[in-house]
Amino acid sequence: MSQRWYEIPEETVALMAERRDQGDSFSKIGRDLGIDRRAVSKAVQQFRDRQSGRATIRPGASAQLFHEHLDNMRKAGRVLLELTASPSLRDNLLPSEIDIKARLAARVPVEFARRGGKPTMEPRPSHMTPAEEAEFELRQRVELRLAQRKRDATIEGLKEHVPSLQGKIEEWERVAVNYKKNWSQMEENAINVDVPPDLVEPSVKLALKEIPTLDEGESLPRFRGERTTPNDPGYFANILLQRPATKRSLRVFWQSLNELEAICNDLEEMLSPPQLDRYLVEGYCRHCPVP
Repeated sequence: MSQRWYEIPEETVALMAERRDQGDSFSKIGRDLGIDRRAVSKAVQQFRDRQSGRATIRPGASAQLFHEHLDNMRKAGRVLLELTASPSLRDNLLPSEIDIKARLAARVPVEFARRGGKPTMEPRPSHMTPAEEAEFELRQRVELRLAQRKRDATIEGLKEHVPSLQGKIEEWERVAVNYKKNWSQMEENAINVDVPPDLVEPSVKLALKEIPTLDEGESLPRFRGERTTPNDPGYFANILLQRPATKRSLRVFWQSLNELEAICNDLEEMLSPPQLDRYLVEGYCRHCPVP
């Protein structure tokens, strides 16, 4: 892993600043010292700020806050991946809720009500006077509001660190709307051919496995056997593949499923290490706790 700007020893930073004053480029200094030029640039900038008095930071405080910032960004990435999880990851074809912004707002931000790894929201005492209970409730509401602000700032900061993230989330929402519409049509067609409502999803799952191997006009041979049980998804999967209307619905739904899976894979690529770590370390947002 390349050295971070805040990990460079002070004497090395002073040497880099001196060479910069002599006219050496950040790229040349970085090549000579084996340090990424962006880390050289940032370290020299911090060094000059400290010398000029623009940044007087307690030793170690910047690094500590920066690591907490990175941890919050990674946490926010995990939340977004949970909200946009693909059907295959959820092992469930049923559409999830689509409005990401509303789901983020509704999510209780307990994970963000932490400081130094410890919860800031205190447990409720067993016995309180009315005045103590009112004061306790106020403290809880304040902590919750602060946690919500921290959560919102973290999500917005993550979008700044990953410039393409907002567009990809909007794309996910558009594709998810289409997926939901196609699922509703698939479900309606399945029920119209007497698939029991509780067997629609398992029957569709089985039928989808056959769709990639069937040509556009090809159908499975008509199923002539008797059902061995009254709740056999395999039997109903065959029915779905034999009927032209349900077969068309299966193919349309299969295409929208693949499209949604592709968007989910793109989001996972953006928000999973090492790609996310590269975005976080190389970019900045308005909430980055560095001068």
